[in-house]
Amino acid sequence: MGEQVRGVEAEKTYNRQWLIGLIVGPLLLGVLAAVWMLTVADRLPAELASHWNAKNEVDGWMSLVSTVLMAVGMGALGAFIAPLALLFRAQSLLLARVGVGSGVAFGVGLVALSVAVAAGQLDIVDTSKAELSAPVMAVGVGLAFLGGCGAAWLYKPGEVDREQSPEVVAANQAAATAGSAGSAGALAAAQAARGETLQIKVSMGAWSWVLSLSVGTITALSTYFIFPALALLGVVLAAILWIFCHGTVVIGPDGVKVLAGGFVKVMPLQWKEVRAASVEDIKAMDFGGWGYRMTGGSVGFIMGNGPAVVIKSGFHQTFVISMPHAETAGEAAALINAYVLAGTVKN
Repeated sequence: MGEQVRGVEAEKTYNRQWLIGLIVGPLLLGVLAAVWMLTVADRLPAELASHWNAKNEVDGWMSLVSTVLMAVGMGALGAFIAPLALLFRAQSLLLARVGVGSGVAFGVGLVALSVAVAAGQLDIVDTSKAELSAPVMAVGVGLAFLGGCGAAWLYKPGEVDREQSPEVVAANQAAATAGSAGSAGALAAAQAARGETLQIKVSMGAWSWVLSLSVGTITALSTYFIFPALALLGVVLAAILWIFCHGTVVIGPDGVKVLAGGFVKVMPLQWKEVRAASVEDIKAMDFGGWGYRMTGGSVGFIMGNGPAVVIKSGFHQTFVISMPHAETAGEAAALINAYVLAGTVKN
């Protein structure tokens, strides 16, 4: 199950088709729900009940336009969640399939909820007595269950090639020559002897804005309806996330450190703690995702999949720092090894 049976290009095409389907499907469902609401607009009240308290009493209303936009938004949310599961394919095929199924079920269920809100208020005048349409909600839950199970069963990705790229292999070989007569080793050794400092900017790029603004907006909107002032938490959370989506790696005479956002010191390592450094192609989910991560014996500043410097320390600890390029990672690892070697020789 999930075993690789396609060629490389066929596998890419297969997952690309699923990605398109997982985006278009929920979006289309939300649009169809919105179109249905507009066709029955003359049978709906101007202001629809939209929220019920713990006593099942209506305590919130929204316009028809807002309800239509909610239906489209619910479909868009499903179109955002379901494709994320494809990112887990390299870590676990089972997790990816479960994620696809859960995302589809979530999207269908949310769209069904928005339809049930409108269907329960057809031809009524007093919206204070409105209720969700039980038949629509029951059908929606059933379709969500069937759709989720069906998607999880049908999606059968192949194994992902986890071999190191040629660029990373070459960078790692260069990093391992620190202190030797080779050009890379000699350069790193000379830099360490002069006490030079290497600074490297790392970032998630455009994704940092997407992640920060998305999480901040969702937090602000969800907390606003609890207490308006709490919406400021969205701003604070967005700022914190943005800080940890960028950083500066500093390698110098005092050791290695990462400055999140350029000023928050994380992962400070003195040379007496460092054993060696290497270059590896990593997957962000191997370390629990993006940003500053701590998983088991690993600590990481992960900006995404790709080349990273992997530093071995005492007590079986591993420190992983994403790098913008394999060549840059090789330079960083070579300098780290050179400083370690210089300290060992000195002692």
